[in-house]
Amino acid sequence: MYDGRACDTSFHAASTLIILAVVAGGCSTGLGPKAVHSERPDYNQQIVRSADAEMLLNLVRLRYNETPLFLDLGSIVATYGYDASFNAGGSIPGSGAGTATLGTALAYGEHPTVTYSPLTGDKFATRMLTPIPLELFMLAQNGWSDERLLLLVVQRVNNLSNATTAAGPTPEQKPDYEAFADFAERMHRLQSAGLIGLRWDMQRRENGPAAKESHLWLRAPTDPHSPLAVDVAAVRRYLDLDPRRNDFRLTDFPSDRQPDEVGIRCRSLLGVLYFLSQAVEVPAADAQAGLVTLTRSDGGQVFDWSAVTRRIMTIHSQRDRPEGASVAVQHQGWWFYIAANDQTSKSTFSLVNILFSLQSSSSEGKSPLLTLPVGR
Repeated sequence: MYDGRACDTSFHAASTLIILAVVAGGCSTGLGPKAVHSERPDYNQQIVRSADAEMLLNLVRLRYNETPLFLDLGSIVATYGYDASFNAGGSIPGSGAGTATLGTALAYGEHPTVTYSPLTGDKFATRMLTPIPLELFMLAQNGWSDERLLLLVVQRVNNLSNATTAAGPTPEQKPDYEAFADFAERMHRLQSAGLIGLRWDMQRRENGPAAKESHLWLRAPTDPHSPLAVDVAAVRRYLDLDPRRNDFRLTDFPSDRQPDEVGIRCRSLLGVLYFLSQAVEVPAADAQAGLVTLTRSDGGQVFDWSAVTRRIMTIHSQRDRPEGASVAVQHQGWWFYIAANDQTSKSTFSLVNILFSLQSSSSEGKSPLLTLPVGR
């Protein structure tokens, strides 16, 4: 006997099952591209935040005369799983209404594995102790202030030294920095006026490939009574330049330069970090407890390092977690941070991270790997 209600029920159950299968198929299609679209920005942001926090923490450690440690992010491997299952059942009795049952099961899983490699041994020496190459000053042609580059990276230009003792653990005596700071400021004004700059030439050799040469050029302003003319004269005096020349080849050897050369000795990356560690504002309680080295001026007073570093970076400290900080870390019960509205410090901090990347070793590390499975 034909039962229209039972047939209708079976028909609706089958239709529902087909619709769910189609929907499930549509949801699972393109899972990989969707994961890349949603997950990659999140990973990117967290990697940048962790790298910034690690860099700031190591600057604070150096100010406290503690051992720095960097972990190279070797790889991030994320696997995704997506399972879907459906079941259906029903019955059509001889009389009365039919019955039908439907069931679904959906499962999604993400299993990232993060690999870190401690920066030690040869890798540490290569990246942290090798002097930064002169090619770095190509950054000055891409919008970076030469004053910032000079104060941060340069240890010596000809016979002019830049706070030499600040490139290591905090010294007990005030560094000699005033002349170099004045020189860097004058260089910045001349750069802004287009009266001084760097260029790179390819020089062909008879026996061998062409070599790239770096040159410093400068010229006097049109108006000889301009304040910029005073800056040009001061720069020439600081560097003891030949007054008959306006173009000088750059060399790595300030103590053995020729009359047509300007010798620049750059700091190592570790020297740069030690220099910037002096920008940390140490809490008075920690200073009184002897947790940091205090630098003294010639008169015996505590030397204020902001006189040296305030032009390029300031790292604040306070007891409570700061709000609106660009980057912040906790150390010795205090919070150390760079203010979000301090564009000068943020620019310098970004430059340091760029230097850290440029100085990375191309060789394979020999250190043990630390692999952390996350979210299992």
